[in-house]
Order: sequence, then C-alpha cells, then structure tokens
Amino acid sequence: MSATTLDEPEKFSFPMMVKMGSLGAFLLGLIVFGLSFIGGADLAFGGWAIAAWYVVGFPLFAMFFLSINHLSAAGWHVTMKRVPEAMTRYFIPGAVTIAVLFLSFLFKEHQLYGWAHPPEDHSEHAELIHHKAPWLNVGFFVIRWAIYFGLWTAFGWAMVRASRKQDEDGELKHTFTGRKLAAPFCIIFGLTVTFSSIDYIKSVEPTWFSTMFGVYQFGGIIESGFAMLILLVLLLRKTGYLKTAVNENHLHNLGIWLFAAATFWAYVWFSQFMLIWYSNLPEETAHFMARWNGPWFWVSFALSPIVNWLVVFLLLLPRPNKRNPKILAIAACFALVGRFIDLWQFVTPTPHPGADGVPEAHWLPQETFWQAGVVVGLMGLFVFITLTALEKAPLLAKKDPFFEESVHHHI
Repeated sequence: MSATTLDEPEKFSFPMMVKMGSLGAFLLGLIVFGLSFIGGADLAFGGWAIAAWYVVGFPLFAMFFLSINHLSAAGWHVTMKRVPEAMTRYFIPGAVTIAVLFLSFLFKEHQLYGWAHPPEDHSEHAELIHHKAPWLNVGFFVIRWAIYFGLWTAFGWAMVRASRKQDEDGELKHTFTGRKLAAPFCIIFGLTVTFSSIDYIKSVEPTWFSTMFGVYQFGGIIESGFAMLILLVLLLRKTGYLKTAVNENHLHNLGIWLFAAATFWAYVWFSQFMLIWYSNLPEETAHFMARWNGPWFWVSFALSPIVNWLVVFLLLLPRPNKRNPKILAIAACFALVGRFIDLWQFVTPTPHPGADGVPEAHWLPQETFWQAGVVVGLMGLFVFITLTALEKAPLLAKKDPFFEESVHHHI
C-alpha cells in the first residue's frame, strides 16, 4: 500500500462537454465519410483507410509504451499508466473501422486497392500485381486482419487484467506477469505493425517497393502516440485530475520522448527517400517521382517534414519548454497534424504517367476536407472509448510497486 497521500480525485468522471464533443466529432466524421462518396469510392475509402490506420496507431502505441516500461523496470510512468491502459480498449472498435475497408472490394470501379480487381492485360503493372497475388488477395487480407487484431486485443486485455488484479491484492506477481507479456508482445508488435501497415496503407500502390516502410510507420505511430498521450494527460490535469500525481518532471519525460520520436521519424523519412533515390530503381522511384513533380512536392517534401519534425524539434529543444504544458500541447498538436499529412500524402495521390512519361499525381483541394473530416471523426470515437474506459478503474495505481517512485519522480 502506498505511503503517500495525494489530495486529488482517484475516480475519473467523464466531463459531459468532452463526451458530447467526442460523440459529435464521430457523427461529423460519419457524415463526411458518406458525402465523400460524391468524389468516388476510392476517395471515400482512401480517407477511411487514412483515419482507421491513424487511430489504430494509438492503442498500438499504448501497448508498446507499457511494454517497454515493463521490460526496462521503469517506474516514472506509473502515476499516468491508467491512460495508456485505457487507450488499449480501442482495439475492438479499431478492428471494426478497419473491417469497413472490406466494403471497398465491392467496387470494381474507383477501387482503393487495385490488387483486389487486378488488370487483365499483360502490362508490367499487371505482372507485378499477379506476382504479389499470394499475399495480396481478399481472402488472406481478411485472415491477416483477424490475426492482427486477435493478437493485439488478447495481449492488451491480458496486460490490463494483470494491472487490475494488482489493484485488488497488491501482489508483486502481477508486475512480473506484465513483464512476461511485454517481451513477446514487442516481437509481435514489430512484425504485425510492419505487415498491417503494408496491407492497409502501402498496398494502395501495390507495385511500389520499400524495405523501410514498416519501420517508417513505426516512427509515425510512436510520434503520434506520444502526442495523443500528452494531450490526454493534459486534459485530465485541466479537468482536475492528476494535478499532483503527474508533475512537471513527468511532463518533461513525455516531452523528451516526443522530441526523440519526431527526430527518429525524420531520420527514417530521410533514409527511405535517400536510399531509393540513390539506387534509382524504377519500381521504387515512381512513388516519389509522382510526388516530386507537381503540387504534391510541397506536401510530401516540405510540409510533412516541417510539421512532423522541424516545428516539434524547435518547440521542444529548450528544457523549460518540455515542462510547459501549453508549449507541450502545441507541439503535440503539430505532431498529430503531421501524422495526418504523412498518411494523406501516401494514400491520396494516384501516380500516372505524365506527358513526358514521368510519373505525376494531381491534387484536388476538396480531398483534404473529406479525408481530414473522417480522421477527426474516428479520433472522436477514440477519445470517447478511452475516457469511458478510464471511468472503470481507479485513476491511480497505488498498489503498483513503482508507485512511490513515480510520485517522487524528479529529473
């Protein structure tokens, strides 16, 4: 039992304004998704793919965050660990949002995933799709979806269950249970994030090759995940919770993590582009050439790295800024916007040969509105699920053996 007494609420109550706002955002997202079919099924399902994968990244990050802290025997995060535990409850709703993409297979025209209805000619494009057919086919796509979410949900449920049992009896064995779950999950996390990101995002361009796409998506998930965790913790502090349990030292740690995650994303972003540019293989360069020539250049090669990395880097470089809730919140918002930009510029452009044979892609401004609206909607659903889950357990894990260390955390 903890020897420290914290003068703050130990039971979270979902603020009505936040509840109505999150549900309203979700309803708006569904409306925008329906209206986006005006632009074609590929536009509508493209926006849904961006949003579904974007938001599924949050519970994935939460499990990764809990796992690395278990494996490193870290204690600083314990006073806020109920937040990532609540984030894992989105796996089942997230599975449903990804399953919506199965409906896209019903549309032969304006198909998001061209491999679902491959061309019947003998072009090089058709040959490459045929070569990947053992992996990229509708039946195996659905089976992999069940495997991914089955594993993620099972590990998330088991880890949170061990934490809840510790609330009841305070036994140290539950901490070791979490650690035993964390080790295999990290291996599963690396494999499943790689393959699922290829399925839901990269296979929009089935003939494009990149050996770094998995780690690239890992970088985006970790950066946006820390950003979301920061905003949720700050929301709780703003509404009267965790004011003393989470102090400026905890915020500093979160700021360091967001700073590092943004820099890691930038490193992988540059490395992927540099290696493909250097090797100069047509099946790899077409993706980037379509974004280099034309309006997408300013999105892919200017806006995305500036928002995802440069702004976050400069905001969080000074030590005092990492401890300042307002600046930390601004940096987190930039990271979340940057994650959308990154996924948007991957999914939306459709490369095609230009007049001179060089791949290019058009940009329709209205596409931005449709796809951003769906992202806002599913983020609203995520916030509602997460904050609802927070109501179902004590906000402070006082029987965790690292609780005292976390309360007195100082850097």
